[in-house]
Amino acid sequence: MATNQPGDQLLYELRAREAWSQRDYEKARVIAGQAVDLALQDDNQVAWWNMAFFQAECFREEGAVEESVKVAELLRAHPLTDQSPALAARVLTLLGIGLQGIGQLPSAVDAARNAVDLAARDNAPRELLINALRALIATLAESDQVGEAWNECLVLAALITTDTSSQISGKAYWVIGNVAFLRQEVADGAKYHRLAAAHLSPNNDLDLWARFNRASAAKRLAAGVVDAETLECIERAETASSIVGGNDRDQLELSLTRAHWLVLTGQLNAAVKRLKPICADSTILASQTAGEANLLLGRALAGRGDDIEAMNYLDAAKANFIQSGAHDRAAHVAELIESLMQPESTTT
Repeated sequence: MATNQPGDQLLYELRAREAWSQRDYEKARVIAGQAVDLALQDDNQVAWWNMAFFQAECFREEGAVEESVKVAELLRAHPLTDQSPALAARVLTLLGIGLQGIGQLPSAVDAARNAVDLAARDNAPRELLINALRALIATLAESDQVGEAWNECLVLAALITTDTSSQISGKAYWVIGNVAFLRQEVADGAKYHRLAAAHLSPNNDLDLWARFNRASAAKRLAAGVVDAETLECIERAETASSIVGGNDRDQLELSLTRAHWLVLTGQLNAAVKRLKPICADSTILASQTAGEANLLLGRALAGRGDDIEAMNYLDAAKANFIQSGAHDRAAHVAELIESLMQPESTTT
């Protein structure tokens, strides 16, 4: 039986991180899994923890969010996590993002809030708190708790200094801008997203640049902002995505953003054509995002007079929002369904 050499663990870790840097997340995850197995054989708990966490991040980047959540849950129960508030904050931040990604919004908020509480302790790295706050703000906003999300945005903005790394600052401004748009504060939303764009360089991380521009466009469209700057965001995201690829979920969300633009600009036939395959494949999306897709398709169909077909998609949207815990959006869809039923009831 072959024995493990002292440098094997480090070699696996270096190879995994090299694959990550080349955006080969599947390869990175497989190598990290080998490192996890080796750490178990050697009873090296620290190495196991680090590589298992890295595995969870790889799963997330691959779009396998449920798998990422499973590993994060294992890490949360590990003795090392119990012993370190900083490690616990990292795990709970990862878990909050993952739970949001699979549409478990109340649990996502709880995990992210606990991460913030742990990261706010004395001597914790500021970056840890910034990342935890970003997760909490995103989960609150997705849960329709926009007022509370904005309060946390004010805390986050105060943490950004000239010493904060450019990418960390960019991601923070990004989430603050998202919430401003949700509050219909369009000028503030645009301001913070321009700050984010100034800190996030396509030369440093083209994939992140694609995701930022897609998200910026999505939040602008949600606020009803249909202008040249919004279209530029969509086109930048599509161009960057065509270069870096991205997982199936990323591609579907980008297509959904373009479809939203088509709906708001009155191109209903083109919107329906794009939205039907998105809704058919929506099981790979978070349930609240699937709800947005079904809602858009219902609106587009109703807009061109296909009320009966529209009702089917609006019913699906309502169910998606209820499942994820986005009750305000579910209530909004219920009102749309009622308004579509109203003309029928008045003629009978």
